Amino acid sequence: MISRNQFTKFGAGSVLGFGLLLAASPMASAQDAPAAPEPSSPWIKVCNTNPQTNAESCVVTQELRAETGQPIAVVTLQIGQEAGKYGLGVVVPIGFVLPPGILLAVDGNEVGKAGYTICIPPANNQPSVCLAQAPVNEDFVNALKRGNKLDLVVVNPQQRQIPIALSLAGFSKAFDGPGIDRAAAEAQRRQLSDALQKSAEEARKKLIEQQQKELGKTQ
Repeated sequence: MISRNQFTKFGAGSVLGFGLLLAASPMASAQDAPAAPEPSSPWIKVCNTNPQTNAESCVVTQELRAETGQPIAVVTLQIGQEAGKYGLGVVVPIGFVLPPGILLAVDGNEVGKAGYTICIPPANNQPSVCLAQAPVNEDFVNALKRGNKLDLVVVNPQQRQIPIALSLAGFSKAFDGPGIDRAAAEAQRRQLSDALQKSAEEARKKLIEQQQKELGKTQ
């Protein structure tokens, strides 16, 4: 059975979500990395340096969560050493039909397709997930830079296409900007998660208050 640690090393699109931090075997945290930026964009660029070759490797990633904190999807774009060639990784919860893969659309226009490569069972309070991957080029990256929304179109057991929408706000700035190290990325991820939980709690309180008001009117 493939372990969750092995899963983080699998293929070009190692993921930084669902508790899976970027883990390329000989890599170390980037030195003198800038502090984590304010979470104005859902996209984060994480870079690491190979101490043996001094080569830098970066991924641009977004982790999508519901207001309750429930993970929905993770997208990573691996920036390779060869110019114009990238590796895309998409992680979604288990429960979708695998053969169709995941259709990728920017503002309603198809820009690619990722094929599922592996699914893993739940472990360490992490949900069951499936990874889809695809090699992509400069045209794909430019479409993300110009676009407003990226749809991950999955197929449910009833053969219905279900789009999972991710904002592309800040993608271009994150892609072209400096990267942060793993520790800073994890701190930013927690900050975003805390903000979502706070928003969900505020919404819950407002709903309770509204229900109490409605109840008072009927008495």
